[in-house]
Parts: sequence; C-alpha cells; structure tokens
Amino acid sequence: MSSRIASWQMFLVVVTATVSAAASNLPSANEKLTALNKSVVRDFYTTVLIRRDVGAAPRFLRTDYIQHNPQVPTGLKGFMDTFRERFAQKLPPDYKRELLNVVGENEMVVIYVRQTWTGRDGQHHEALEFDMFRVQDGKIAEHWDAD
Repeated sequence: MSSRIASWQMFLVVVTATVSAAASNLPSANEKLTALNKSVVRDFYTTVLIRRDVGAAPRFLRTDYIQHNPQVPTGLKGFMDTFRERFAQKLPPDYKRELLNVVGENEMVVIYVRQTWTGRDGQHHEALEFDMFRVQDGKIAEHWDAD
C-alpha cells in the first residue's frame, strides 16, 4: 500500500510542477492590458497620424479625450478639426513619419517617433519625439508630448 501512496504522491508532485510551470508562462492580467493598450496606440498612430486618416480617430480616441499640448484642443472634435487642417497643408515630397518604438505598462503607453524631410533650403531635417498616452477601456483618454 505504501508504494502505491508513494507513486500517487510522486504523480501529484509531477502534475503540480507541470501545471505550475505552464501557468507561469501565461501572461498576467497586467501584461494582457499592456499589450492591448500598446496595440491601440500603435494602431492609432499608424492609421491616423502616419496614414493621415483623421476620420478613423473616433475608433481610437474617447470623446472626452484630454490633450495636454496647448496647440491642440481637448476633445475628439478638437483633435479632428486640428489635424484635418494640418493634413490639408502640403508636405515636402520626401516627408516621412515613422513609429520607432512602443513601450508601455498597464494604461500608460509611450511611443518614440521620427519625422524626416527636406526643407526649402535643401537641407535634410530630422525630428525625434516622444508621446505618452493613457488608454482607458480600449480607447485613448489622454495625451502628452514633449512640445
């Protein structure tokens, strides 16, 4: 009888260790939230700001979106009006906006962006920027930048 008990105990130890190892490889709730929020910000930036599709902004921004850049009004409407006007302006033919990196933790997401273009003076220009977003319930609720 004792060898059967020892066998069952060993079996339970192996099963417990296997289940524990598998569970430790599963993403935590915070990791899932972070991944989802990074995806929201990445998709927003790519769709709205790189592809210049202002009409897609409501998919990504809350209507009560808070903008901490004084050059852009708070609210979804203020964002859309401002960027429609900006995107109507002619850009240099070689203008390029690139999303270089996306990092985040829980509801906070930071992106690193590069813009390049040739100015009227014929000189090549480059601007590197950081933007920070707070995502709430799957949409961007707040934005800060280094301006």
